Amino acid sequence: MNVFRIHIRPKGGTANMKTTFEYCLKEGLLGVGWRTASNQSTKSWDEYYQEASLKYNNLEVCKYLQKQVSQNDLVWTRDTYGNYYLARVLSGWEYWTTEESQSLDVDISNIFRVEIKQVDLTEVPGKITACFRASRTIQKIADEKASAYSRHLWNTLSGQQVYQLNRSTFSDIFMMLDDEETEDLVFLYLQSNGWYVIPNSRKADTMSFEYVCVSPLSGAMAITQVKTGKTPINRDDYLKFNHQVFLFQANEIYQGGGAPHIEHITRQALLDFLMQSAAWLPKSIKRKMEITDHRT
Repeated sequence: MNVFRIHIRPKGGTANMKTTFEYCLKEGLLGVGWRTASNQSTKSWDEYYQEASLKYNNLEVCKYLQKQVSQNDLVWTRDTYGNYYLARVLSGWEYWTTEESQSLDVDISNIFRVEIKQVDLTEVPGKITACFRASRTIQKIADEKASAYSRHLWNTLSGQQVYQLNRSTFSDIFMMLDDEETEDLVFLYLQSNGWYVIPNSRKADTMSFEYVCVSPLSGAMAITQVKTGKTPINRDDYLKFNHQVFLFQANEIYQGGGAPHIEHITRQALLDFLMQSAAWLPKSIKRKMEITDHRT
């Protein structure tokens, strides 16, 4: 099975996005527009394509949906308010219109039928959120960890073991956490140890560090760098900084000799914090703890 992300934002009808999304929820479907003149429902791609190609020069999105999305796939989407949803695909492609969709002028006609559930915002991992930044209407989320997480989350939301997980593949919580979640975890760990992170310092273009911290007791400043995967951290790169430096490499791959003001946070210290704080951490992290059998 595959995991996809889809934007519900057709432009061919007069219905607004709120009405369009509510229609999708009501009917249990997701999809795109490209309506034909006759508006005749069909499950025959050739029949639809023959008519639609007379009206449209580009039907690539429809072709992608028809070829790629299959029963039992999972699809992430979100509404105009920023609420996220996870849907299990129940059918393949079909072209479908109703009297209601025509009266509302809802431009959703190339569809697949789904069972859909709203997802708590804290259960949406950073990898999934990042996929919505792309403008492409629908895309596959080609990430093994995101796929495993989506399957586990659907099992949890539905209360049924619909999808199987090979937990031996996902035994390390730090492998399951994405970059943003790992940064958040270090962020919270430092604050639990009396270092307050300055939110404005957390910017994408700060190549040498992730954010700046301050100690309210002493006024001392510190910077933090976080790396995941196999990307090493060279301690000597931080010799030029005069204040405290905190480093975390998820697989403890460090280089260089460093200096007394350069401290690396150990995996064990962060794991201990993770286990002690699981009750109030974001639910996406708690779900990944379940996958990796790191349970409190």
